[in-house]
Amino acid sequence: MRLRVKMIKFDEKQKVALIKEVKNLLEGYNLVQAKKFVESVPTVVKADVSKDEADKLKEALSKVGAVIEIE
Repeated sequence: MRLRVKMIKFDEKQKVALIKEVKNLLEGYNLVQAKKFVESVPTVVKADVSKDEADKLKEALSKVGAVIEIE
């Protein structure tokens, strides 16, 4: 079963940390792209991923204030 990881919203106080985390997690993103990505919530972080990868993404992003939904 392949899943989608979706960011629903985030804690405004942790926005900078979240942008840095997105930059690290999503290959090929620079800080400007990561900032635009975070500001475009709700948005799909990654699609067609395994449950393990989805859980890891959710854990990493939740630590920096994101509200994540796995579909």
